[in-house]
Amino acid sequence: MSALSSVARSKFAIVCDSGCDLSLSSLERAKVSLVPLVVRMGGTRYRDCVELDPTDFFVRYSSTRGQVGVSAPSRGEFERCYHELVGQGVVDIVSLHTSSALSDAYDLALDAASSVEGAVIRVLDSRCYSGQLAIVLARMVADRDAGLSADAAVIRAQELASATPALFVPASESSPLPHGTTRQSGILGRADRLRTRALGLRRVFSVNQDGTPTELFSSNDLSRLAGNMARAMSAYARKVGPLTYVEVTAGVPRQLAVVEKPLVTNEFEATRSAILSTNPSTTARLGIGAVGLSYAPSSLIKPDEATSLMRPVD
Repeated sequence: MSALSSVARSKFAIVCDSGCDLSLSSLERAKVSLVPLVVRMGGTRYRDCVELDPTDFFVRYSSTRGQVGVSAPSRGEFERCYHELVGQGVVDIVSLHTSSALSDAYDLALDAASSVEGAVIRVLDSRCYSGQLAIVLARMVADRDAGLSADAAVIRAQELASATPALFVPASESSPLPHGTTRQSGILGRADRLRTRALGLRRVFSVNQDGTPTELFSSNDLSRLAGNMARAMSAYARKVGPLTYVEVTAGVPRQLAVVEKPLVTNEFEATRSAILSTNPSTTARLGIGAVGLSYAPSSLIKPDEATSLMRPVD
């Protein structure tokens, strides 16, 4: 879905997929064109954020017995978006996407861009996920609005992406998958889900600089995992200085409260820019009740720059 308002005042247009966990209204306000991921529920396919919002997802989830999956948009979706922007007179496009280790969106966007004439289209594998991608997108929006060229904005976005860690605690039965043929769904195999559920385990995953997830800690005590996450942020702050961070929640705010507690009493300087409620595609991948933290050096993105994109639309 293209941002229909003119981007003539900007030097380039921005396209993103719904893995950024920002609402459609927030993206439209920021003049960011959305190409939604696809969520499969009970044999029906929905365009994330467009045909299925978080409320709809939770309502439908129980009736599907948790049989959900995620896939990338079609090549045609990307082509239509790019052609629409070219038709508006846009000659520079930056297309920013979820880590290629977790989605085919980047590969399909790259393929689609090769067939579109009339604009220079820079397709970026952010190697980021969820709140990470939102932070990088906020940097790009701020730089576009400040008048930077597309090339300069891409360099700054890539620098930020490589310096923005993310920590996620999926629901007990879910987990991001490593790169492979099953990366589309992002849900562990049935045997692993049942074992994890039986043990009551929750696990913390990081998203590496190459965009792949790695398990760091596991426990059946979420508060213990929250302490580990706070210590990881503290160690990073000692290296880079003050942090800008966002919290991510998949439908169960009380879970996020547990994660927040050690951050309130932290001994490092960090400013929360936003609390993001996951889009259906991320909830389908990480599970209802998942929580996460994404954080970046404030020297690369100020808290108010991130908040500007992520604040709720009135």
